[in-house]
Amino acid sequence: MTAMGDPKACAKEVAQKLGISTATLYTYVNGDGSVEESGQRLLGGTVRKR
Repeated sequence: MTAMGDPKACAKEVAQKLGISTATLYTYVNGDGSVEESGQRLLGGTVRKR
C-alpha cells in the first residue's frame, strides 16, 4: 500500500479513506507499506517468511 509508504502519510487518514480502523489497517499492512502475512493470505498471495 503506497499511501502507508509515504513518510507524510497519517495512518488514521489512510484508514478513514478505506473505511476501516487503524487497528485493522495495521493487521494487514506494516507502517512502511509492505503487506503483513495476514494481508498476503487475504490477497491470496504467497507468504514470504522473514
